[in-house]
Amino acid sequence: MQEKSFKAATIATPDSVSRSVLEEVFNQWSEDTRPVSILHVHYYHDQEAHARGYQVVYEESWMPHLDLETPKEEETAHLLV
Repeated sequence: MQEKSFKAATIATPDSVSRSVLEEVFNQWSEDTRPVSILHVHYYHDQEAHARGYQVVYEESWMPHLDLETPKEEETAHLLV
């Protein structure tokens, strides 16, 4: 059965930069993170902190656990009669 993993991220820029810069930062985050799907995006503008940004809830890609240990020596199987 495939498991789903959800994460949240905050993407913010200073209030002094334009919204187009925030859009570029969001696009760069999306390319770097490569979420399977985005469940919710909330835009916020915090006037006290002089920041604006997005709060994003997204589904993280599921990857099977890979055991990267070195293979153990193979043992010969013996049939017991």
